Amino acid sequence: MSLFISNTNSSFAQSESEESEGSSVIRDSAVVLLEGKILGANDFIHLYDSTPYMIMNGHVAAKLPCDDNSESPVKVLIGSAPNLTAADLELVSDLSSPGVSCLYHADLQSTPDGNASSIVTDIAIQNPTGDQISFGSTDSVVIGVNEIMKGAH
Repeated sequence: MSLFISNTNSSFAQSESEESEGSSVIRDSAVVLLEGKILGANDFIHLYDSTPYMIMNGHVAAKLPCDDNSESPVKVLIGSAPNLTAADLELVSDLSSPGVSCLYHADLQSTPDGNASSIVTDIAIQNPTGDQISFGSTDSVVIGVNEIMKGAH
């Protein structure tokens, strides 16, 4: 199985105007096209890792298979591996086709308070079901990272 992943303009260079409270303003994007891929039962695909930098500001959008109630069995996991939890995704109903494929999105933000569960460095998709999941022709995940801060590990 191969995934098409496209990164755009990944730069950790900074200037004084781009730095705030030890963080760096950047722009990094990853586009993962899932067409024709199969995610096995109780398996996951790790999509993004910013370690040793925490994602202070970012966004994830995922177009995933969904049921007639616009619910997807696929979970988007965020956190710092191995402490990943399901993101609280918001449905974008105007760009969704219930029963086929739905678009969801969520903001990414770390809160460096010493609690591992409040740090985001990793993003994955997970199939928590006992059945494999097949992805459609336009299913994809887009990850955008706008600000990072050193010190995740």
